[in-house]
Amino acid sequence: MSYDEENVASFWCKACSEALCQPCRVAHRRSKLLSTHKVIAIDDVSKTDIRMPVSIDNTCPRHTWKTIEVYCHDHNALCCVLCVTLSHRRCTHVSSLEDTTKMLSLDVIECELGKMNDESKTIVEEDENKLTTLEYNYQNMTSNVAMMIKKAKDKLDDLHKRFQIGLDVTYRRHRESLHERLRNNRIFQANIENTNQLMRVVKGKSPVVDTFIVTEQSKTQLLRHVRRLQQKTGDKHNTFELKIRYDDVLENVISVMTSVGRLEVSSSLSSSSHDSFTSIRQIIDILQATSSVTSFSESTSSSDMLSDVGHVAVPSSSIALRIDVWTGSLSLVKSVHKDSIDGLGIQWLTGGVFIEGEGLLAIDDYRMLLFDDSYDYIRHYDMDNCPIDITRGFEPNELLMTQTNESVIRCTFRDGVLTTVDRIRRTQQCWGIDTLADNVLTGTNYSVEISTSDFKQVASIPKRGNNTFVAASPRGLLYHRDEDVIVCRSRDGKEVFRHVCKCIKEPRGIVVYQDGNVYVCGMESRDIHLISHDGSKDRILLPSTYGITRPYAILLHHCDVMAGKRGL
Repeated sequence: MSYDEENVASFWCKACSEALCQPCRVAHRRSKLLSTHKVIAIDDVSKTDIRMPVSIDNTCPRHTWKTIEVYCHDHNALCCVLCVTLSHRRCTHVSSLEDTTKMLSLDVIECELGKMNDESKTIVEEDENKLTTLEYNYQNMTSNVAMMIKKAKDKLDDLHKRFQIGLDVTYRRHRESLHERLRNNRIFQANIENTNQLMRVVKGKSPVVDTFIVTEQSKTQLLRHVRRLQQKTGDKHNTFELKIRYDDVLENVISVMTSVGRLEVSSSLSSSSHDSFTSIRQIIDILQATSSVTSFSESTSSSDMLSDVGHVAVPSSSIALRIDVWTGSLSLVKSVHKDSIDGLGIQWLTGGVFIEGEGLLAIDDYRMLLFDDSYDYIRHYDMDNCPIDITRGFEPNELLMTQTNESVIRCTFRDGVLTTVDRIRRTQQCWGIDTLADNVLTGTNYSVEISTSDFKQVASIPKRGNNTFVAASPRGLLYHRDEDVIVCRSRDGKEVFRHVCKCIKEPRGIVVYQDGNVYVCGMESRDIHLISHDGSKDRILLPSTYGITRPYAILLHHCDVMAGKRGL
């Protein structure tokens, strides 16, 4: 078995205390040393006194040299001491694992997990039934098509046979007519030859009188031969050209028919599976919102644990919200599959910008794609280097764009025409780009650079993690990633807050709405997160269960939020 293969374990070896898949079980049995081991089905393990070992990994996923020692009740997050110091300084309910386990209450979670298990069984059974139906449909269609083709072939073979019989009869009749004509003409030709030979013999050896007599007799004989030939052949035809005028139906079959038939597939999600998925998503929300402990009465405040860590106050937003983003739900307006975009083979959509009166410019590999206000594809613009991110510049119709060759492109877009104005070389690879007042923000692998509008560096803020995307808010704040942490800073670079979204992995695209709330793409966790303006709370706006794949960029258009993904 190759190293990259994965098989579900179905058996348990009591002697080795290991789970085995089917191929491993066969190898187990063939080995002389292992052949005597008792191997049973994993389903039977619970019926015996065998206990399968459970390995608990208490290593911090973000700081692998640290162990998990603390639980943050505000975020339902397992943390090491370093996590608390860096990412949970503002959390008010943080306790040690020992204190947390004293209040452990898993009844609700176990109940919800039981419901989820039932729903997942429903989905599996539904998929198994649909797979059986699809297999039957495939076999039935294969048989029907073969039968239809055979009927068509049998019909054509029968028509061919009947036509061939008629062709044979016609051919033999006209061939016999030509043979008869040819025979008579050959006889006539022989009589002429005989007459000519007789005349040559008589001419030199007989008296003139005899020659005259023979000549007259020959003329009479030739006249009789011609009359006889005329009677037998007359105006009988000697030219027969066989042609066929194909039936119109056959002509259409040959010229018009390009396939046996058009395969049509109608697909849908069954109502039972849809309901089960909806239930599972609701259960996930309940689990994420449900703490494993009964109360916070015995928890230790993070301020007690981190008394040496200072805090920066964040003013609350003065903008009134038109909708409650913390309770509202998203609805899909439109999605465009990559294969429908003019055959371009879309791979990565890493950024974009809305241009009033022009549409949406989205970045992909060596192109920029233009969509209209309805998000329908219009055309593309080839680029000499791979573009990464794009934002509005400081002048009307001006755009700033980062590329993989450590450069920033200043360009204009007007009336569908893209024009490069300037190319600014940078010393580091630039990823994200945005403008904050009269400054330019660019994210590199190791820092966030703040520059003037003509790209003279003002400040450099060190950070961790690659592929840094940045965002500026209307309130004069800037945001960037620091590994899996979202950091908010004031314009002078001073840190305002750090926030760890629940379960986020590899945050990429960041955008800030006018209310100050922050939207973040979790590329590896396959979800979209919402962070409050002050970093005090967050919400998974689009979980991975919705089917979104590797979200890389998110854009704001008036009051609309659009997510860019790997492939549309």
